[in-house]
Order: sequence, then C-alpha cells, then structure tokens
Amino acid sequence: MRVSGPITVSLPDYGVLFAESAHTAEFRMAERTDRFHKLIYVLAGRVAYREKRRNKVVEAGAGSILIVPRDVTHEIADLAPSTLLLLCLEGEFLGGDADLARLWNTFTRLPERRVVLSRPTRQRLEGMWRRAMVEAQHARIGGPVTVRALAAQTLVLLARLPAEGGGASATERVAAVLREVDETFHDEWDVDRAAARAGLSRHRFTDLFRAEAGLTFWDYLNGRRLDHAAKLLRSGELSVTGVMFSCGFNDLSHFYRMFRQRHGLAPKKWADQAAKM
Repeated sequence: MRVSGPITVSLPDYGVLFAESAHTAEFRMAERTDRFHKLIYVLAGRVAYREKRRNKVVEAGAGSILIVPRDVTHEIADLAPSTLLLLCLEGEFLGGDADLARLWNTFTRLPERRVVLSRPTRQRLEGMWRRAMVEAQHARIGGPVTVRALAAQTLVLLARLPAEGGGASATERVAAVLREVDETFHDEWDVDRAAARAGLSRHRFTDLFRAEAGLTFWDYLNGRRLDHAAKLLRSGELSVTGVMFSCGFNDLSHFYRMFRQRHGLAPKKWADQAAKM
C-alpha cells in the first residue's frame, strides 16, 4: 500500500524490523526523531535527506543506503515518487554485541551518511531484505532469530562492500562479483548467476572476468574452493567428506579428481603428508 506520509514504526520485542514505505506522488514528511537506528534503502525513485543539526541535503537515488542514527532529527522529501525499505534497530540490538556496535559506528562516521551500492551488492541486499520480510510476516519457529541474523548480515555486507557506486562500469561490476565469489565460494555458483549479478550477458561477463582475474570463472571458483580445502585438511578437524561439503562441492569423486589435479595427491594422502611437515 502506498502512503502519503511516514509509516508508523513499532519494533517487535526482539528489536529488529524490516519494513517497506511506498510513497504516493503526494508524500510529505515533517521532521522526525526516532528512538531507534535506521537504515533506509532506496529501492526505487529518488529522495532528499536532511539532518537538522547538519542542515545539509543529501540526494539518494535507487540503490542508495541512508544511515540514520537514533535521536537524530531528520526529514525526507521525494524528488520522485519513491519506495523505501527500512531496517530499524533497537539500541540494545547493537549495544549487546561489540562487533555489531563497531560496524554501526563505521557507518555513522560517513560524511554524508550515504552508501551507493553496485548492482551485485544491491541484488544480495535485496535478497536478504525479502527473506527477512517474509520471516517477519509468517509466525514460523525461529523467525525472530532469522530476522536478527539477517540484520547482522546486512551490516556486515555494507561494511565489507561500501560505496561501490550505482553508476559502476561493467569492469567494476565484475570486480564486485569477484569479491563476492571470494567470500561465498562455498555457495551454489555458476556462470549464469555470476553474469546476472553483474548485469551482463554470459559472453561479456566471461570475457571481463578472465581479464580481471586472469582465469576463467570456473577455474577461479574451483581454485578458491580447493585452496580452502587444503587449509581444512591441514587443520585435521574435518573428514574428507566434511571438507568437500564445506568448500561447496557436492560429489566426492569429483572433489577427489579436482583436488588431485590442483595439489598432486588425493585429499587423504595430501593431509597425511601435510601432518608430517
């Protein structure tokens, strides 16, 4: 439902709320001060954000995040009819975890309190936001835990991939996907998913990825997985099957073959030799 004024926000007992505010053309917002922290993601449209004590207007288009600390008097005006996604956080949610508090503090020190995200990061963020909103709307076991975890993941994502630029070039978008693969090599990746992340055709993405990484997408992905497998085998904390699973492989014989090609020995023999060094 579209609204002509700010939505009323009531946080649940677990202190985290993912919400939507879809604006009509007549949307108006007076200055307001909230008792909770907010991230405002501009899903569509364009807004002007102003904090009273700074008296500086910051414009934010689709793909931008605005950081609004608690107790800060602010206002938002639509420059075009907008749809905003809100992540509202009780102070106790951040204050109860030193790592989360440090993450939040890095955002509040940004000069304009704004982060502009690349297409790949927007897709990741929107996926987490969707899941959180579904969890909050359906009374399922573990729902509050999942929502709090997704809020924490959102903060980590923004801290690791800030200010990539909404107008990023194709090369910059491919570089952002490469960084995502570095962090999530254990996920279900393929070239089509990676190309979609970058907003490119499969052929264009493949060419740019090879230029950026010096390897094909599959060689890079499998290399990350197999190097991580070697670290896990060296630690001796997991079985070969456990290592295979942790690295993103689904077939043991395929994992053995790939590992032998990269490291010269089958996983078990490699681990035995590494233990003697």
